[in-house]
Amino acid sequence: MNIGVAIFMLATVHTAGTTTTIAIPLRPDPPIAVDGILDEWAVVPNKQAIDKPDQVVWGSGNWQSPADLSGAIYLAWRAECLFIAADVTDDSLRQTRRGDAIWQGDHIELYMDAQPDLDPSRDAFGDGQFQIALSPGNFLHSGDPLADCPPEAFIYRPHGTPVSGIVVAAQRTASGYSLEAAIPWSILGAGRPVEGTPLRIEAGISDTDGPDARQESLMTTSSEKWGHTRSRLLDAVLAKADGAAPESEPPTILFDTLQIEQGGQQTFRFETKPVPDGKQAILAFDARLHTERPAGFTSALRLTLNDKPVTMVMLANKPARVKSRGGDVYSTGGGNVFNVFYAPDYTSVDADPHYGLLDGIKACSFEWNVTDLVHAGVNTLILENVAAASVKKPLIAANGRMVFRLPPSAAKEKAGPPTGELPFIEPRMNPVAYDVEEKPDAVIEVTINGETFPIVSQFSMPVSAWTNTSCTFFDHQRAIERVPEAIIVRDTWTNRTSDNLPLMHRRQVVLGERLRKVWLSGLEQSTGSGSRGDPSNPTTFAATEKRGVGLLPIDDVFRIHIANFAAGGHAGIADNSLVLRPGEAYTAEWAIIPSDTPDYWTFLNAARRLLGANFPIEGGFAFLRSGPLTDVWSDEQVADFLRFKSARWVCASIDYPRYKGRYTHGVAFQEVSHDNYTASFSRWRSLVPGIECLVYFHCFIDVLDEAPERYADARLLRPDGRQADYGEPHDRIFIPMETNRYGPAIEKNIDVIFDEIGAEGVYWDEHEYSRWHYHYGEPWDGYSGDIDPVKYTLSGLKSSVTLLSESWRVALARRILQRGPLVGNGPPITRAMAALHFPCFVETGSITHCTQAHLHSPIALGDHLTERNETDAYAVMLAALDYGCVYHWYGDVTVIPTHPHLTQYMFPITPVELHEGYIIGQERIVTKKSGCYGWGDASHHETHVFDDTGREKTDYPVPSIDRDGKRFSEIRIPEGWSAAVVRVN
Repeated sequence: MNIGVAIFMLATVHTAGTTTTIAIPLRPDPPIAVDGILDEWAVVPNKQAIDKPDQVVWGSGNWQSPADLSGAIYLAWRAECLFIAADVTDDSLRQTRRGDAIWQGDHIELYMDAQPDLDPSRDAFGDGQFQIALSPGNFLHSGDPLADCPPEAFIYRPHGTPVSGIVVAAQRTASGYSLEAAIPWSILGAGRPVEGTPLRIEAGISDTDGPDARQESLMTTSSEKWGHTRSRLLDAVLAKADGAAPESEPPTILFDTLQIEQGGQQTFRFETKPVPDGKQAILAFDARLHTERPAGFTSALRLTLNDKPVTMVMLANKPARVKSRGGDVYSTGGGNVFNVFYAPDYTSVDADPHYGLLDGIKACSFEWNVTDLVHAGVNTLILENVAAASVKKPLIAANGRMVFRLPPSAAKEKAGPPTGELPFIEPRMNPVAYDVEEKPDAVIEVTINGETFPIVSQFSMPVSAWTNTSCTFFDHQRAIERVPEAIIVRDTWTNRTSDNLPLMHRRQVVLGERLRKVWLSGLEQSTGSGSRGDPSNPTTFAATEKRGVGLLPIDDVFRIHIANFAAGGHAGIADNSLVLRPGEAYTAEWAIIPSDTPDYWTFLNAARRLLGANFPIEGGFAFLRSGPLTDVWSDEQVADFLRFKSARWVCASIDYPRYKGRYTHGVAFQEVSHDNYTASFSRWRSLVPGIECLVYFHCFIDVLDEAPERYADARLLRPDGRQADYGEPHDRIFIPMETNRYGPAIEKNIDVIFDEIGAEGVYWDEHEYSRWHYHYGEPWDGYSGDIDPVKYTLSGLKSSVTLLSESWRVALARRILQRGPLVGNGPPITRAMAALHFPCFVETGSITHCTQAHLHSPIALGDHLTERNETDAYAVMLAALDYGCVYHWYGDVTVIPTHPHLTQYMFPITPVELHEGYIIGQERIVTKKSGCYGWGDASHHETHVFDDTGREKTDYPVPSIDRDGKRFSEIRIPEGWSAAVVRVN
């Protein structure tokens, strides 16, 4: 998911030694009426235009002109809330999503750091940082709650933050739309706002022009490449009503740059105010010993402040010891002398494959907490170069400053092991007693323990009307089959016309006020309404107080076209893209799964059994690039990396060598040398016998300059006829098929991987589609089209990339599996691919993506956005267990383990049941929750407990309990711990 952001520079304030600050004006009485009409904003200062080509920071190839997308952003504040307004020019308004999926349509993004002084060295979003999307809706007022999308907000970060209290309104304008929102300060946790309150902030205008729900381009006032980081946000301050910011407390500048020869010193005197209550005084600067290239380090720097030594215990941004990429553990100093790196500048060491430090620590950056040494008035600082006499290098320092900031947030105290009784946890596959009855008008009633769930179906006619039976446009027939744990329904329509027939079809559980909770695509909708369209998890589950009913599509076309929805006490599944050829028939196959509990997990496990998703996952996985960055590693480093990650499958990517500076996507892979793969694999196998080496493969992207002409018949075309790309113009997307030129050409990459490189297997990235779901050109898939949401008429034909490439991809997957292992990114979404039972993980840039793995192999790939060390990785392992998922490693040179982890005992696993906080497999149970675990039999168990740092505690007590002929392991662990219970036959 790429959710864009934009920096908006409102009134700016400059103070000596500081960067530009955004001034957010106060809104005096009366408050702004949040109605989407921007008349009141005419007198609010500091509007900022967004209309330049270099402000398109995402999807630049999709942006045509300011008439396509541009706008202006306003901000204001009052004691009760923060106001934002946007005046957007957009030539094609597209928003078909609700809830957490609104980022896939036209919307405004707001990023905010409400506590910018807290943990400033932490760049990743966490507590105090917010990502808020504001949707204008689709301006439909048909009265159909499933078609009308009202304006709304959703908070992506922090995950799970409720949006109650946020007011959003929008108006359609002649050139696009206007939007207003009021966001209560209570949601932002920023305390009582006052003039001068510091913030950091960004906003953006996101565009979706085509019928496919996706973010196509993003405009910001900044032309820099954006990212979900605190460092990108701009300083902001709550200002006066005229937009004038109050004077802020600038850092005290000590020096710009200095040079001290060996044995020398320099003295600085500076004046500062008293340290504000609740803040720390931080002395900071960059330092290095000048050399032509990065090297090691030596003891060289000594500081004295007001005649007192600055000591190691005051060092605020580095631990006493830190591990390097090369595997060595470096000391940062001792006593009152600090180690300084040899370097040509202040950043080269950080990128060095050997000397660069892990955990995101900057080698040449120093910060000390000198609160106890500094005082109001004049202070004296002495810097000394105390390197050994043999070190003939000058000490260079820059950007010396004294700042006041909040202390690092105290670690939240974690709960200890629970006391008292624990739940007994074992697989439970109890059949649900239910009755099913067909009613007139295509209604199906399912009764569970006396509670009835009516399921209503509707079929569209191209005359702005719905029906539930045969009509002049089509014949309808229905067949119902009861199978264990589910009801299979097959709806067949036959086109009675001589034209291509658009036919939207819905089925919905109608509960009204009885609806208590609803899950769409595995995600609970806190407001009871929402919409999604994710074929990875196309499920809808609606629950009352005691029971529930789940719906999911089964056939390929329905699953690919899926639209999940909930609104007004209804929840269901729909296909809004079906087109039937003249005279032809199509059968939509879907399932009703009754549940005697209101629990999503009970429904999910029944769905997994229905789909045959519980197959063996034989081993762990890790990326490790082959090439210069890892060639310099010692044998011990490589061996430890692979053993500590417990990787059976080790995958080299296509980052080296490159083709014209590009990753070797597509046929370009055949144009470069592959010696690095062969050499690295040979070395890795000799160091860790038993591993299997895989090579990255992507079947849709190609970077050859001549590819558009060479494979013209395979280009994926957008609605405007242009070829689709992955975000960069050279990352063009093609559709491999047996009948076009690209399919046979890209398939040769597999021959290179097995026959030339000698790899054991293949890692197949994005094997179902890549970025774009649909192709707008020939050939047609025979089922897909865009249907007008008001008239229900056919707007145009389109083709599912997944359907067009299906036979080619299935044949290639089978060929790969005949040679060796295949690991995929993203679950299969067609029955033929899913039946091959190869393991697939899902990326976790957002941990909620784990729900995409719920109907196939439940594996979470590490989060490359936030993992900077093994402790971060362990936190993601535990977060993945919240979604019933095991874990595969992502980062290589950034996440280097120093000991074995929980992944050592995750595999092999054949899933039996997924639950919040744990997964039960035939061979093992992996959990982060206390409980008494077993398999409902007398099998023996081997247990492994890991503490909150990810280290195994071999002496941790785990009693064995025998009850009613069954054996359980009593896992009683503190918060942040985990355990694996291994079944011993």
